[in-house]
Amino acid sequence: MAPPRKTPVSSKKKAPAARKRIGADARRAQVLAVAAELFLREGIDQTSMRRIATAAGVTATLLYKHFASKDDLLMAIAEGLFSDLARVLDRAGRGMTDPVTRARAFMRAYITFGIQNPRAYHLTFMTALPRLQRGGAMKRFRDRLHRGEETPPEQLLQGMLCFARLEAMVADLVAAGLTQSRDVAALSEVVWSAGHGLVALVITHDDFGFTPTAKLIELSIDTMLNGLIKRVSGGPPTRPRSHRA
Repeated sequence: MAPPRKTPVSSKKKAPAARKRIGADARRAQVLAVAAELFLREGIDQTSMRRIATAAGVTATLLYKHFASKDDLLMAIAEGLFSDLARVLDRAGRGMTDPVTRARAFMRAYITFGIQNPRAYHLTFMTALPRLQRGGAMKRFRDRLHRGEETPPEQLLQGMLCFARLEAMVADLVAAGLTQSRDVAALSEVVWSAGHGLVALVITHDDFGFTPTAKLIELSIDTMLNGLIKRVSGGPPTRPRSHRA
């Protein structure tokens, strides 16, 4: 009986599996999501560009081709958040003519969006980023806005456009004679701080055992509007509160 024939063994090494190719937009979104996670988990200064590239499954060369530094990544994360937020706010107030109803929808949309996007929200609103120098640019934008001047398109950031939407919403309340104060700028800051405070608490203290989110949001908006809207002879606000429980 003849011995069994041996199967020849190839000397060639098996080629590694090809990396799955995805579109440029999807790759960019993936890189930003990974960067946001690492920045929050490990710290911005402690996270290197090479670490981000490795975690995102791209080469450092490719990463630097699109983002020259961590500052660029942070700005892209913030601009992406604001761009998405602007679309959400526009949808929330579409077709509404009553300023109080629109203000309620605006604030509900803002708070809900922040809670649903905790990583990007935290990096954008709750991280000290002096290198980005956004404060100076934002102040110049608001000063021009209040003087009725336009900001050159190349200087506009999505965050500026989002805050302009907030001020426009508050200005409608003031124009309708509904507010206790007529200072649109100050009232806008108060409204923002109310919404931001709730978002910040929920996304950083999720083990607190908060009231169900939907109810908490409505109560927060009610409280904010009751302080904002003018009262008649010490009575209830001139506009009715939400009918929600």
